[in-house]
Amino acid sequence: MKKIIWMSNIILTLLLLSLLTMLITTVIVLISDTPLLNFSQENGTNMWIGLEVSGSWASAAKQLTQSNFNAVIWLGLLQLLPFILINIILIRLFYLYRQGLFFNPKNISCFTWLGTVLLAQFIIVAIYPALLFTLLNYVTGSGLGRMVSINDTDIIGLLAGLIIYVIAWVMKQAHQLQQEQELVI
Repeated sequence: MKKIIWMSNIILTLLLLSLLTMLITTVIVLISDTPLLNFSQENGTNMWIGLEVSGSWASAAKQLTQSNFNAVIWLGLLQLLPFILINIILIRLFYLYRQGLFFNPKNISCFTWLGTVLLAQFIIVAIYPALLFTLLNYVTGSGLGRMVSINDTDIIGLLAGLIIYVIAWVMKQAHQLQQEQELVI
């Protein structure tokens, strides 16, 4: 039990640091006119802070950029949203673990939400660029070609979401069985 609490504290710290980094990056992207800020020092130290559209949406981002749209605003921020939500859910889960709560309805809820976010991420990855391009074509007449692009990492995310969802169902059933067993004399 002490090992789980100790490890949960370490993981919580890392998750909070990760969430803080994502939020700072988001704010910097929103208030600056460039998606990537470069900080350099005379001693050769370089640091970049920013957001880049990658994965399945890289080709959509290229099309948006070529049509003078800000791909980071239109795609990158939405691409970051599931990671922020996953971080928040995991922070909640490991906070519960730190309290010694393992098979609790709150934990089951965390797993359900985690699976839901991963499933929603797959759906968003599949349909959002086509919907966005349709809307932009209608509003601006920009002539962007609609596309649907799914990478292997998106499919892995879908499978992980389904697996986590099943784990939540199993945990819920186990919790219900445990409650029923407590009522039996």
